[in-house]
Order: sequence, then C-alpha cells, then structure tokens
Amino acid sequence: MSTKRMKRKNKLHEPAESSRKDAGKTLLFFFLAAFLFLLWGSWLLPVTDPVESNYALTAKEMATSGNWISPQIYGTFWYDKPIMVYWLLSLSYTLFGFTDLASRLPSIICGALSVTLLIWYVQRILKDNVTAVWSGAMLALSLEFWVISHAIITDSILLLFTIPTMLSGYIGVMEGNKKHLTAAYAAAGLACLTKGPVGLVLPGALLLLWCLSMKSGKMAARLFPWQGILAFLAVTLPWYVGMYLIHGSDFIEQFLGLHNFIRATSSEHPADNHWYYYFVLLPAALLPWTFTSFYEMGKGWKEKTPFYRFLMVWCWGTLLFYTLMATKYVTYTYIAVVPAIIFSALAAPAIRQGESRPFLAGLGGFVLFLAAAIAGSLYIKEGSWWVLYVVILYALWSLGIRYKKSRGRRLTVIAAVTASVFLCLMMEGLPHYLPRRSAVGLAEEMKAAPGEHYFFRSYPAGYTFYTGEIATRVVPPPISDDGEGRNPLWNEKYVMPSVSDKDFITSHRHPEKPVFLYVSKSDRKYFDQWFFKYRFKEVKPLLTGTIFIMTDGEDIPESFREAKKQMKENMKEDVIESSEND
Repeated sequence: MSTKRMKRKNKLHEPAESSRKDAGKTLLFFFLAAFLFLLWGSWLLPVTDPVESNYALTAKEMATSGNWISPQIYGTFWYDKPIMVYWLLSLSYTLFGFTDLASRLPSIICGALSVTLLIWYVQRILKDNVTAVWSGAMLALSLEFWVISHAIITDSILLLFTIPTMLSGYIGVMEGNKKHLTAAYAAAGLACLTKGPVGLVLPGALLLLWCLSMKSGKMAARLFPWQGILAFLAVTLPWYVGMYLIHGSDFIEQFLGLHNFIRATSSEHPADNHWYYYFVLLPAALLPWTFTSFYEMGKGWKEKTPFYRFLMVWCWGTLLFYTLMATKYVTYTYIAVVPAIIFSALAAPAIRQGESRPFLAGLGGFVLFLAAAIAGSLYIKEGSWWVLYVVILYALWSLGIRYKKSRGRRLTVIAAVTASVFLCLMMEGLPHYLPRRSAVGLAEEMKAAPGEHYFFRSYPAGYTFYTGEIATRVVPPPISDDGEGRNPLWNEKYVMPSVSDKDFITSHRHPEKPVFLYVSKSDRKYFDQWFFKYRFKEVKPLLTGTIFIMTDGEDIPESFREAKKQMKENMKEDVIESSEND
C-alpha cells in the first residue's frame, strides 16, 4: 500500500477514534457524577429491618466464614436469594469493613452503572445525544431509582443486568446482531444469579411478546441463538449446579419451592394483594417525571414505531406480570421504571426548545414531587429543612415568576431542584427517619445489658449484624387478629433461633442471671395480650420498642391469677404449674 493511501486511511479512522474517545469521556463523566450524587450522605444511613439486615447479615457471615458458595444466616444455610447480592456485599465488607457505607456501596455503584449504560444504549439506538443524556439524568433523578440505589436489596443489581438484557435484546433482534443477543443472554444469566429464574423468564417473555406485536416470525426466531443460550448456561450453571451438588433437594425445595413457586402462588402479605397495586405505585415511582412519561406514551400511540412498541411492552408487560403474581412488593416492578424514563427523555428536546405541552406535563409531576418533599419535611420534624424550602422557593421564582425568561432552561431547573431536594432528604431526612427502622440503637442498649437476651415474636437481623450476638426469638401462641391469614408455609423462611413461650418460661423458673426481653412497637399489641406479660417489667423505652426484664412474678394482679387458674383447669399444662410456683 502506498504512503498516500495509508495517510488517507488513517485520516478516515481519526474522526471515528476521536468520537469513541469523546463518547467514553462523556460516559465516564456521567458515571462519576451519578456515583457521587448517590454516594453523598450514604454513610449516615444505618442498616434497617426487616429486609436490609437479612442481606447484610448473610453477607457478613459469608465474609467471616470464608464460604463464598452457600449463603447462610445465624449459622444456618439460607436459600432466600441467589448468590450475586451476597458476593457484592461480602466483597465490599472485605475491602471496607462492616460499616453502613460498605453495606450500601454495591447498590450505589450499580445505580451509577445503570445510568451510564442507559445513556450508551439510548444513544446507540436513537442516535440522539440529547435524549440519551437526559434519559440517564432523569433515571438518576427519579424517586424509586434514588431510593433503591441506596437500599441493601437485590433490585439495584437486577436493574443493572436487566438494562443490557432488554436493550441488547432489542438491538440484536432489530439488526440481527448475534453479539448483542449473546450479551443479552449473558446479562440475563447474571440477573438469574441475582434474583432467580425471573431474571430470564420475564425479559424473555417481554421480548417475545414484543416480537409478536410486530407480527414478525423472523424477529421471534432471532431470539434463540445458540451462542446466547450457551452464554447463559456458562454464567448460571456453575453456581446452581454447585449448590445442588452440595445441598441436594434442600436447595431445590427451599429456593425454587418456597422462595419462587410459593411466592408466586401464595401471597406473603395478603393485605397488599390488590390488582391495582402496581398501577398506583408506578406514577409515584417516576416522580417528578410521571406526566412527562405518560405524555410521550400518548403522543407515540399513532405511529407505534418498533421502539415505541418495545418500550410499552416492557413497561406495562412488567406491571401485568407482577399483578398476576400472588405476592406484591414495592420493588417488584422496579425494572418498568427504565422504559418509562426513556419515554420521559423523549420529551427533553421539545421542552428545551420551549414547547408548552410537554413542559406543563413535566411541571405537574414536579409540583407533586415538591409537595411530597414538603410533606416529608413535616413528618420528619427532627431535620433542619430551611435549605429545602429555599430551593423550592427558587423553583417557584424561576418557573413561575420568570416563566417566559426561563424558557430554554426549564428542564435544567427542574433537574437541578430535584437533585437538591434529594440531597436535602439524604442529609436531613433519612438519617433521622431510618433509625426508627433499624436495630442500631437497640444493639447498643441490649449489648450493654448483662444477661440473656431474647426477642418477643419478631427478630431484627440488624441486632446480630451490629453486635455479632445471636439471640433467641420467643414465639407466643397466635391470637385472634394475629397475622394476615397467609399460607403457613411462609413460616419456613424464619431460620433464627426460636423457642415457644411455654418452653421459655419453663426454662427460666429460677434464672441465674438477668433475662432481658425486647418488644418492638409493632409487636406491643401482641405483648399486651400475652399470657406471661406480668412476668416482665419495663426497663427502657427505645425509639423502636421497649426492653423488659424478667421478674420473679410476685406482683401478678388478681385478675391474672384467676386467668391462670382457669387456664390450668382447661389445658392442664405443666408450664402453668411452673409459672404459678414461681
């Protein structure tokens, strides 16, 4: 090849290489911006009960035991979730210690990566930098994303893997690109290591449903490349097969049976089992971008482009799928936020150009968001909220009084104020509210009380996470309004050390050292109806409940003595005799 031809070829490649470098710098910038935004103040948030502490404690036991294959809690193998969340938490603990920030770091990193990936995919599909950048910004500044990106749960990790599963799946089908389809299957495998079979079943069903909506058998056939299936098996089989070889049928019955099949067919919380549950939740989850998203959904209805159909199937198909499931959780439809946010971002160019309709739609959600923030500041009275109120006044001045002059920067104002509100909530709201749902204060008080430690009815895993002590749960008999009428199989998920109240009383007729019993606020109504309540004296009220100490029972009221006598005659229980002798 001649020197001139080589120079000409190099010049042709220079713009492409320069463009890739610029794109890489842009993505790095947004990752760092999202990471710092989500990171700010996270060290102030304690591990909460009852959900976050289960993941934190299981990961702590994994890091301390050195068993990085089989999750365990309270020294017992536990198959509630696959391994990914425990791996990431255990790695964080190994690097940074067992701190509150280390507990939240995996979700923060996954959130920042999700923002970055979404920007890349939207730019790759739409070839529109403005829409791509705003899709990432709007995702980072949406209510549910912000909350879950700080939470010690699996959903932030699942979202990170669902984005490439769905969007690479879309690219692969539309372009016949096997590399993207293989990447989609590999990401689905990581999702299955995070949440279980739903990591493949739901995205696969959504992609197939979208292909059917396009009335294209050729597109549907592209969904099943052997390379992708092989990549999925290579990702998932090592851990799943390893767990079966180690634990056998116990793993299958608990993981697939209780935590997947039973969860889908029998509600864990029947009180939340309403058909409209997720259709009410989604608008709140999208704040402040709710009405912008719905506006674009309606706007695109006439044309129904392939990408529009894809986003609609992803969003509403997810809601329908989980509506049909028996168990309802706030986080289940979290992945539906992504397509809804992309719809919102489609309105960004028009809002930046001063069009009134998409702006007014965005303003409606923004006003609701500010109202929710004000309500939160009134509910959490401990915080100093003057910065929040100043920010809100600025928004009213900029978007109200200066409505015409702010035409070109209205969306920027909404985004900046939303970010400021979230930072205020992080610094002044959550640090005051989350201790009400955490065992961090209880751990200090109970640990300082020498003696035996017990918990009435419910057991906060956060206590063991913060203290390293495994206490015992006292289980009273059910009363008339006890529980929610759920399937008794759900009781198998409780693996903490437990003892019946009768055995507890019998074994402590003459305790050699003080016996302390903690009763949470939510369990106080059950404690007040408990037959052995009068064996305990209040020691110290806490933010989350009350610590009691066991007494000798000499100060039992006469009415209680009569009740004991009647119970003795009816039930002939030895434990009553023992309690009466005490």
